[in-house]
Amino acid sequence: MFFYISSTFCFSQDSLRENEDPFQPKLLSEDGSWCWFQDKRALLVEDKVFFTGVTAEGYNTVSEWDLSNNETFTKTLTRGTLPPDDHNVGALMLRPDGKLLTVYAGHSIDSLVRYRSTKSGLDIRKWQDESVFETNGRVCYANLFYLEATGETFNFFRGNENNPHYLLSRDEGESWEFGGRLFQFEGRSYLKYASDGQRRIHFITTDGHPRHFNNNIYHGYLENGNAYRSDGSLVGPLSTADTSDLKPSDFTLIYDGDLNTRTDVAWTSDLQLDESGFPYLVFSVTKDPITRGETIHTSLGGFDHRYHYARWDGSEWIEEEIAFAGSRLYPGENEYTGLISLHPGNKNVLYFSADAHPVTGSPMLVDGERRYEIFRAERLDEHQSWHFSPVTYQSKADNIRPIVLADQNREIVLWLSGRYSSYRDYQLKVYGKVLPQAKNTLEAGKKKITFLTSRDPDNYAADMTIPYYAMKLGKAKGYQTQVITGEGERNAFHLPGLENIGNSDLLVFFLRRVALSSAQMALIKKHIDAGKPVLGIRTANHAFSLREDNIPAGFEDWREFVPEVLGHENQGYGPATAITEVLPAKKLGKGLLKGIPEEPWTSQGNLYLMGESVDSGARILLTGSSAGLKAPVAYTRKSGKGKVFYTSLGYPTDFTHPAFLQLLENAIDWALK
Repeated sequence: MFFYISSTFCFSQDSLRENEDPFQPKLLSEDGSWCWFQDKRALLVEDKVFFTGVTAEGYNTVSEWDLSNNETFTKTLTRGTLPPDDHNVGALMLRPDGKLLTVYAGHSIDSLVRYRSTKSGLDIRKWQDESVFETNGRVCYANLFYLEATGETFNFFRGNENNPHYLLSRDEGESWEFGGRLFQFEGRSYLKYASDGQRRIHFITTDGHPRHFNNNIYHGYLENGNAYRSDGSLVGPLSTADTSDLKPSDFTLIYDGDLNTRTDVAWTSDLQLDESGFPYLVFSVTKDPITRGETIHTSLGGFDHRYHYARWDGSEWIEEEIAFAGSRLYPGENEYTGLISLHPGNKNVLYFSADAHPVTGSPMLVDGERRYEIFRAERLDEHQSWHFSPVTYQSKADNIRPIVLADQNREIVLWLSGRYSSYRDYQLKVYGKVLPQAKNTLEAGKKKITFLTSRDPDNYAADMTIPYYAMKLGKAKGYQTQVITGEGERNAFHLPGLENIGNSDLLVFFLRRVALSSAQMALIKKHIDAGKPVLGIRTANHAFSLREDNIPAGFEDWREFVPEVLGHENQGYGPATAITEVLPAKKLGKGLLKGIPEEPWTSQGNLYLMGESVDSGARILLTGSSAGLKAPVAYTRKSGKGKVFYTSLGYPTDFTHPAFLQLLENAIDWALK
């Protein structure tokens, strides 16, 4: 049954128009949060992003981000009818008639599923009154899917006995009827869903809550009233009653967490379908869980989480661990991570939050405290390794729970930033960032580029960003790329495999204050003396300028590399907390400045100072302004017969800024002509 509530408390607030770089993170809401067992929580419709939220006071909201003018608007749908709890966040669906539908429920506080639609199209300023459907038990979550072939809309939710159930609508969410129970099982399964929009709805599930179950991950799908395993074998009919013969272990096992052993406890995170309709998914694994059911001694575990990825290739599941996720969000929910989310149209791209280095697992520290940051991950194809680049870096607040949207022209990531003490106690802002889709040209032939870098806490995460960029460059342009990451003490540093750079057409430097063996330094000098090009990024202007005097025998620094090759002197830095505004110094449109925006754009990194030391013969391309200081940030010159390009840009988040990526691409093309 259903009935109407005739009035609601709501307010709306327009955001201020801001003159800002459209490719830097945008503050979308001062107050919002979401859980991850509701879909969709965000939609990209033409030039607008819509997303749901729950404020710190418990108000359910729907927000709009207009990408055409960078303005935001938030509408509050509930006020005081639900308690503060991010589990109450609504799901969104674009109805076939062009209206938006949102469905939400309390966190198992009553038996009511709440819903409403916009009165006209995408206008979130005006909504129908809230309606409710009373179910057969306490409810939580909402997951909305419209099937074009049948004209049915499904809402999957957690209901009676904490088992998954569904409602059914035949009028695009105007009214609902009870559909049935998906599982009947003693555990509290956690499901994520995805649909082809036609006939089939996929799901992945755990056995239960990771606090109470050791948890495997399973996959199945629903079609024409039946439930199937991954390979299409029939499990049984989908229940149309309040009981069910189905349970999680009836379906295809993806990840075996060993239900009898309290290690490797899995939890579902996200599910999408690829261009062939095959599912791909991500989940987290807790490597150090506390005792099953423990609620008191929660400090004894939850400090080592990993992110896993799996894909169905048509005959089997291929599953792998892909990154360190770091520590729990807070004690008591020891399996809560910052979360991982998939690109909805590209199985080789994803985003996640972690307070640990994705590759090494070492803590990500800001002012001595662990801090969650957002990372973008990409790989060349499904047979290659993942590479990572920070979307946020050295943040003063935690960044968690990314959501990814995309169309043919751009990719958008939303996330939460602020304090998260529990699912009922938080103070979070919502941010968004736009990344234009890269265009692949594959025109560069077989030119070989070698990147030299170091794993150093003061080297701006170059050990992540450079492998990430090298992979993207090879993917987009067809260059052969290799990355050499050095190892050892700075006064006796070693670049493994450097002896193989003889056939490299370009050397790219992004390392700081190291001394190499005389033999390795000779190899670099040989490349430069041969007139081959060099590209320096950020800390390259003190690449071999070792501060220590105690260099062991057989090793050497090379302070003259900066003035003689790069063509300037390192004169320190601007204020560490000040961003850099980037302006063109030459006419835009061609060559090295092709595709660079006319409007000023920003780097979140501080300015490197050079004074008047830049080679008078250098061609300055871009200048930077920060805290009243100015300096060149990109230029070209000649070192002997060889071309040289240097940029002091290269802060970690620059590697997800299209202007910086275009600048590097232009510089590499120029250097190799």
